[in-house]
Amino acid sequence: MAHFYVVRTKSDKTGPIEKKLFYGVPVTTGRVTTEQLAEEIADRCSLTRGDVLAAVCEMSDIILERLKDGYSVELKDMGDLYLSAGSEGYEKAKDCTPHRVKAKRVCFRMGTRLRKEMKFFKFERYPFE
Repeated sequence: MAHFYVVRTKSDKTGPIEKKLFYGVPVTTGRVTTEQLAEEIADRCSLTRGDVLAAVCEMSDIILERLKDGYSVELKDMGDLYLSAGSEGYEKAKDCTPHRVKAKRVCFRMGTRLRKEMKFFKFERYPFE
């Protein structure tokens, strides 16, 4: 199955003259819920839907705990989740105190298998543009 994309414009201000460039941007086909994933996983193995849901819920809690503890978390064959944090810039190191450093987001770094698989993704222009 191919992935859809749309074309968007963006101003390029890096040169002496501003110009508009066109970029292909992926279109999300929809959203798969945890319950839907659990159903699909249960269909592929001996676990029940409830077993899978329980494992996923516990895994979410454990991932959050490990990120809070400063760890990155590997998801087999997918990649790693890690915390992004930062602060404003200060002229003196002593001004960069712990309460000024804030968690920004949870980031994802692709693993080798996922990176290899992405080479085979195919795209088609979204027909409703």
